[in-house]
Amino acid sequence: MAGETVSRVVEVSAAQLEDLEALHAELRGIPGLVAEATAASVEPGEQGGVLEFLTVACSGGAITVLFQIIKALAESRGPKFSLKVRHGRDRLEVTADNIDEVLPVIRELLNGS
Repeated sequence: MAGETVSRVVEVSAAQLEDLEALHAELRGIPGLVAEATAASVEPGEQGGVLEFLTVACSGGAITVLFQIIKALAESRGPKFSLKVRHGRDRLEVTADNIDEVLPVIRELLNGS
């Protein structure tokens, strides 16, 4: 995001690893968005590599793109799709069942912070 100001950073986690991986794949290469995958902590004797959450940094205009991608994924993946979004202390859960209700709330949360 050279030359752009990061206006919002959110953390996204998912109950299904496939949902988080799909979101990460969709966000790569989008101008104004930087998605960083973070693996779970590895204890001695355990294998590493489990994706725990994404940190998504958005420039002002890219927030809308993030919402569009989340909505498209929720609609394409069906009723089992679920993401948890955290911005500071505020947390919301996005599911395929409530996507149209929750995205405006997330937009307000991010734009109002």
